Amino acid sequence: MIDFKTCRSLEDWLIAQETNHHKAWDLGLSRISEVWKRLGAPKIADFVISVAGTNGKGSCVCWSEAICRAAGISIASFSSPHLLDYRERIRFNGEKVSADVLIKAFEKIDAARGEISLSFFEWSALAAFLLMAEKKPQIAVLEVGLGGRLDAVNMLDADAAIFSRIGLDHQDWLGDTIEKIALEKAGIMRSKQRIAIAYQNPPANFLNAAKEKSQRIWIYGQDINAEFADADKTQIKTDVLGEEIKLSAPKYLLGKHQLGHFAACAAVINEQFSLNKEILEQASLHAKNFGRLTTIAENPEILIDVAHNEDSAEVLAEFLAEKRTKIRGKIIAVCAMLKDKDQKAVFRKLQNQIDLWFFASLDGTRGDEAENLAENAKSAGINQEKINISSDVETAVKTAKKHLREEDLLVITGSFVTVGKFLDRK
Repeated sequence: MIDFKTCRSLEDWLIAQETNHHKAWDLGLSRISEVWKRLGAPKIADFVISVAGTNGKGSCVCWSEAICRAAGISIASFSSPHLLDYRERIRFNGEKVSADVLIKAFEKIDAARGEISLSFFEWSALAAFLLMAEKKPQIAVLEVGLGGRLDAVNMLDADAAIFSRIGLDHQDWLGDTIEKIALEKAGIMRSKQRIAIAYQNPPANFLNAAKEKSQRIWIYGQDINAEFADADKTQIKTDVLGEEIKLSAPKYLLGKHQLGHFAACAAVINEQFSLNKEILEQASLHAKNFGRLTTIAENPEILIDVAHNEDSAEVLAEFLAEKRTKIRGKIIAVCAMLKDKDQKAVFRKLQNQIDLWFFASLDGTRGDEAENLAENAKSAGINQEKINISSDVETAVKTAKKHLREEDLLVITGSFVTVGKFLDRK
């Protein structure tokens, strides 16, 4: 066992947390609940929102932040994973927590936990909750890490729950069908809770559970709506305030799926704090979630997206299909993935939109080799002539850029790790 008292820097603490527990993922509420009890189990905010789903959870957190900041409502947020900086996980009014403040929180957790070993995620969740309890924001929005029912975030009883799209991912942990996965995620629901579902046509068993539990429920496409108001997609129209209003279209959170996230978050927050058109206008113009359909360079355009499963690949494919109508060149992808993802499903979704692939290897226990990605891509129907292999993300990007013309589009995708490595070396 590691003696955490020897940790000095934030990096020391994070390395110790990653290596001390016997499992990287260790679902269950008993350990974290006991440590939280020893810490006094303080109230973390006036109003707590939990966010669950397969894809889009982080964007819902960012929408909630943008709405609250525009309204002058103090908000704390907890999300994962991070792209470049661990401190991205815990934010107050959109600002990352400092390393010194995090270390002090870790020291308090270490003193309270005694003999209890905690997973990496449990350390981060407890630090977030402890710091929120000290700051006492009006709203805390908490992103579930994995699943829902047994996730550390579910230790707390949230006042509201927002659900983004549910699809196939982490089947070994959550079940092999969308219906089974949906019920695991429904485990964060509480009796007489406010529940917002940010997408259309959720599984019937999930919807029944939501209707049974909820005090108030909003289903995107039925109870709340938001859609583009013009062909150029410069405006949206929405009824989340009770009557139809028009707003500027989201400036940074792109794709029609983001309108469901916006509507769900606005509905929940409006129920607790009355919003108005100007607040939502400012939120639409300023909400950001870096790494999700984010353009970071022009001429040639470079797009980064953390798509890493079938559902998120479908969203990326839809976005690229629209992009293809606006560019004159090719769409080239640099892709590296984790070995526990359904790579073939991802490639099947993207194969019609990518003209040239540059696969890269990822290190670490979960990282996969470029050669394996290439074989899975061929099995998914991608021609060998379109496939290139590199030893790492940096090399793949350098090689891809040799084929890149000004009119082309370069996409960096496959995982948070892939995008993070690209950004770290950019």
